[in-house]
Amino acid sequence: MFEEEETGEQKRKPEWLDPFLSRVFFNPCPKHPILRNELKKYCIDCDMPACQYCVSIGIHRQHSVLKIYRHVYKDVVYLHSMEKHMDCSEIQPYKSNKRLVISLNPLPHCGQSSAEKGTCEICKRRLTDADLYKYCSISCKVMAFSRKSDNSKPPFLSVQAQETEEQPPKPRRRSRKGTPRRAPFF
Repeated sequence: MFEEEETGEQKRKPEWLDPFLSRVFFNPCPKHPILRNELKKYCIDCDMPACQYCVSIGIHRQHSVLKIYRHVYKDVVYLHSMEKHMDCSEIQPYKSNKRLVISLNPLPHCGQSSAEKGTCEICKRRLTDADLYKYCSISCKVMAFSRKSDNSKPPFLSVQAQETEEQPPKPRRRSRKGTPRRAPFF
């Protein structure tokens, strides 16, 4: 998925990442002039946006597809689905519909931008937790990656080998009244 240079273990950013970040989503699909045909999916294998009909018909059925969502009028992707394709550490996630999402491009600034601690290293947008996060969006991390001189230093764009911890299954919710009990039949 990530290209390796001939010099060894050095990783570079995937070829699909820059076109992905520059795409415009949520426009009508030119191939399917029917209702609810917004381009809100991105096929990584074909390097193109797609609507739900493009994916369901079979053109992109076995491909890696990312679903794009809207949060505060900006395009976002679920953190869990993007982590499969790139290292998303140091990118500030946001909560949307009880799930963590990360922004493709910087969200609108609120207030003046400043160079104080607690801001994105690239666009100077305020971050909620400066100790955990350095970037407000995927594009800011990609810019930081392109500016760095040594591939052994962070930020990394390749997926790091992580040990997956199995999470225990969520406990099932009990009903309010407990188990129903019937009166004995006499």
